[in-house]
Amino acid sequence: MVGSTRGQSNANFKTELQMANPSGDEMSGWLYLRPAGLVRRYEIPAHGTLSFDDVVAEMGGTGLGSLDVLADRSAVPTIIARAYDDQPAGTTGVTVPAVPIDEILIRNESGILIAPRNLGGRYRFNIGVRAMENGAVLELITRNAAGTQRHFRSLELTENQFFQQPGDTFAGVALAGGDSIEVRFTAGSAIVYATTVDNATNDSSIQVLKR
Repeated sequence: MVGSTRGQSNANFKTELQMANPSGDEMSGWLYLRPAGLVRRYEIPAHGTLSFDDVVAEMGGTGLGSLDVLADRSAVPTIIARAYDDQPAGTTGVTVPAVPIDEILIRNESGILIAPRNLGGRYRFNIGVRAMENGAVLELITRNAAGTQRHFRSLELTENQFFQQPGDTFAGVALAGGDSIEVRFTAGSAIVYATTVDNATNDSSIQVLKR
């Protein structure tokens, strides 16, 4: 997940990206921003580092999306990404992990997302999905803190579909603090993540489902 956008509580979200080449040969490839369809060439010399303060804006985009890092010479570089709220007094933010293609959940695999304890009071909770080229079909089982099932829905995603939405919308039911959402993959593959953001400070944390 990457973004360059305004948000609630006067948030000014940006994404810092750094890519390092640990090898003795040049690395090169493409950054592909979805769903905007924007691309940018990168070239990193041996043992060099390439940095972007606001990668979405520097690619000519706005809003939220996902970023593919594609290599056409040597391997994929070492990647560090940080989503942050940029304010005059400083920044608050979270490191967003890169997800290698072989760690993305596929058919017959599952993961759990957990809603924050003080949901709707101190925190807001959003869930995002980026489907892969074959799309995905997900089963979502919401349970309360005691483990009792509260809701079930099925969600079908098209090729390379991306969205981020409130947790209630994703789950299909109003979430309570401490609820969990089991995400089962019945077809295809996708990256599924959740963000928890402090309503007062815009400080954030992230959960990413992967193998």
